Amino acid sequence: MSNSTASNKLDRLINDAANGNAAPAPERELWTGIEHSLARRQQRSSKWLNWVWASAACMVLAVGGVTFMSLQAPAVNPEQPAASALLTYMNKQHEQQRQFVLTQYQAVGWNGESEFVAAEIEQIRASIDEVSAQLMTEPNNQALWQLLQWLHSKELELLESQFVVSDKLQQL
Repeated sequence: MSNSTASNKLDRLINDAANGNAAPAPERELWTGIEHSLARRQQRSSKWLNWVWASAACMVLAVGGVTFMSLQAPAVNPEQPAASALLTYMNKQHEQQRQFVLTQYQAVGWNGESEFVAAEIEQIRASIDEVSAQLMTEPNNQALWQLLQWLHSKELELLESQFVVSDKLQQL
């Protein structure tokens, strides 16, 4: 198309618009091409969108299944046997220390426990039993392990507080 032909067409369109004539019509039918382009885009986007929705649904099902299975599984703690063994070992070791202290003090002149000390030791022993039972259900509770160690040391300190040296030379 030459420059003068385009200029003539433009002038004719301007005159038609100024005179109020109908809008210019295209030289050929455009709607079939537009419909075809829109349909092709919609098909392309719907395939992609279907894949997105399908993958999102699979992800939701997978997360839901894992969550459901973890809630349904029995609460078996793999550390439970190890915690039980450690607790048994600590209590046996403390009992050996306690027997050693009692044997040594009795050999060198321990005068026996007073009623007050016996009652205190019984309270400590009961507390040790309670903490041990609680540790069987909560083996990861660090505060309970520290409390058990503290109770063991306090029982030994209480036993040591009752030691009386009978000979003045042994004190030196």
